[in-house]
Amino acid sequence: MAGVSTRTFQRKLSHLGLTYSDILDTVRYENASTLLRDTDCKIIDVSFSSGYTDPAHFSRAFRRISGVTQRQFRKQSRLK
Repeated sequence: MAGVSTRTFQRKLSHLGLTYSDILDTVRYENASTLLRDTDCKIIDVSFSSGYTDPAHFSRAFRRISGVTQRQFRKQSRLK
């Protein structure tokens, strides 16, 4: 898709101080946070829509990135 081999793509990201998994985590987090903030979707549906196949993995990843659970995030974002 990027027109280069996987390894070349990894090297180019590395020169920028990034990894593919960092980018993937960021995109998934941004998608999940938008869905949590702007919809009433169930958290399990948000996890699947964000590309996670295991809701428990989504919970851990979301908490690691945001510092709060999905419910806390949703509640805090709706108070603003």
